[in-house]
Amino acid sequence: MTASDPRLGPLDPSLDRLIRELPKAELHVHLEGSLRPELALRLAARRGVELPGGEGGVAGLRERYRFANFGQFIELYVALSSCLEQAEDLSEAIVDIAEGLAAQRVCYAEMTFTPMTHVERGVDADALLAGLSEGRRLARERHGVKLAWVFDIVRSLPRQALPTLELALRARDEGVVGLGVGGPEGPQWPVEPLALSFRRAKAEGLRSLPHAGEQDGAASVRAAVEFLAADRIGHGVRCLEDPELVALIRGRGIALEVCPSSNVALGVAPSLAEHPLPALLRAGLELSLASDDPPLFGTSLVEEYRRCAAAFGWGADDVIALATAAVEHSCLDEADKHQLWEEQDRVVRALTA
Repeated sequence: MTASDPRLGPLDPSLDRLIRELPKAELHVHLEGSLRPELALRLAARRGVELPGGEGGVAGLRERYRFANFGQFIELYVALSSCLEQAEDLSEAIVDIAEGLAAQRVCYAEMTFTPMTHVERGVDADALLAGLSEGRRLARERHGVKLAWVFDIVRSLPRQALPTLELALRARDEGVVGLGVGGPEGPQWPVEPLALSFRRAKAEGLRSLPHAGEQDGAASVRAAVEFLAADRIGHGVRCLEDPELVALIRGRGIALEVCPSSNVALGVAPSLAEHPLPALLRAGLELSLASDDPPLFGTSLVEEYRRCAAAFGWGADDVIALATAAVEHSCLDEADKHQLWEEQDRVVRALTA
């Protein structure tokens, strides 16, 4: 569904221009889930990986980027991850992703990466870190995009928590800002076994940035708050099922990273028009928009702004407020935040002059 879909209504050209040209930050986007079909096929051929639908070329793989459920999504995600074996693969992927971010005027992104998925299939950890470092350098040098990393733990594999933390601490000087939790979500995969690693991470200055409240309900969000001391929550939309939890999140100033198109694609919300985003805002919760795994969900950060503006009747003030909030919720230091806010202000003034 796009902003031009008649069910969403037309988007004012001046608002569309603001969305495209406003400098932006994105706080919830996965490296492995951001491989465009053309790049994925190139990497797969290099490493001898068979991708679902890959025999049909770009068109065949793009068709498999549509899926019916979370299980099919994870199957494709794991296959894409298998294409990243050497430092050069990661670096090439990051530069390609940065090119797409720059085209959207995304100046800063916190990108989630799941290192142990690769290490446990035999990829050298030093190669991973070298690829992240080189890719980050080239993204800034070639495209002007500053990247930071959130190292993710698969919720169903708690044994990976400590080695993930150790890698994150090794790579702090290369842009690692937080520890995350992703993968399948439900009561059979509690986060309590991860609590010690998150306490250590926070003691070392890393942020707690887990996913919760996507495939499972409010209890999962509460566990992320209580056991992982979440600073932000990826998704978190199902917190609305528990008014006391909403008050807790609001009182602690925990921001949500809301990914509407992802939520619709994976059945968290039946449609964009029925997405709980307006209710989250009415509840006074802090949040930012994000694309999650943009090629897999047929979206981008710009598209998320466009689609939501059309669906919910947003104006310029709404878009500016969300773009400003994303910077506020980021792990940038205060000087960099103010610099990005100043760039946003400059563009707004130029477009409204």
